[in-house]
Amino acid sequence: MLNAFIANFQKSWIEFKRYYFNTISGLATVLIFFYLIFFGIKAIGGSTMDFGNTLEGVIVGYFMWLMFIFSFQGVAWGIIDEAQRGTLEQVFVSPIAFEYQMLFRMISDFVFNVLFAVPLMYFVSYTTGKQLNFDLPTLLYLLVIGTVSALGIGMMLGGIALVFKRISSFIQIITFGSLAFTMFDLSKLWYRFLPMSQAAYLMRKLAINGTKFYQFHFLDHVILWSVAAIYLAAGILVFRGFEKRAMITGTLGQY
Repeated sequence: MLNAFIANFQKSWIEFKRYYFNTISGLATVLIFFYLIFFGIKAIGGSTMDFGNTLEGVIVGYFMWLMFIFSFQGVAWGIIDEAQRGTLEQVFVSPIAFEYQMLFRMISDFVFNVLFAVPLMYFVSYTTGKQLNFDLPTLLYLLVIGTVSALGIGMMLGGIALVFKRISSFIQIITFGSLAFTMFDLSKLWYRFLPMSQAAYLMRKLAINGTKFYQFHFLDHVILWSVAAIYLAAGILVFRGFEKRAMITGTLGQY
């Protein structure tokens, strides 16, 4: 298990380093897209535009959305890439269960995504003149637990990819549709059970009011952990269903 985790971590690092031009281009795209959203909203509605309550909320919601899509896309695209390369069956016959392989990859990608996302968050807060109050333990707590639900979504998409092979258009729909999850006005309780919504809600409290994780209401913690567990369990069940279907039809390694 430890060797599998180290191998996946090394793989993530090698790909980040080897394809540095793509990595830099991705970071530039993240910044450009954010500034288009931020200054567009500011020009239309001023600094009190109700999009995540304040413009500070836009910053937080945007980067929570990035962590969400990085997490679920990492799993889905990872499976698609393995199928395209013809190495998917090799991963399945590994002595380490495929679900654990995906978990190791998600953890590895999460580490690198945090290393990029957190400095970028500070950078855009500085360049936009918006002060964000971050307590590092609370920030990591919300990111880790919040992105677990994204892993569940990624497992669902990965399972669909095993059977239907090309689902890039569907992934794009989920990607842009999920932006709303992190920027809802969560006055209604059921909104918080959407993927990443509760984490984004608590992140706004952290960023705007400086609220630390031990100052959150008990119900906030319950919802945060419940959402993570529900989506992760649903993701594993859906993935196994599609995995079984692909094995029965003999299309697991086909592309």
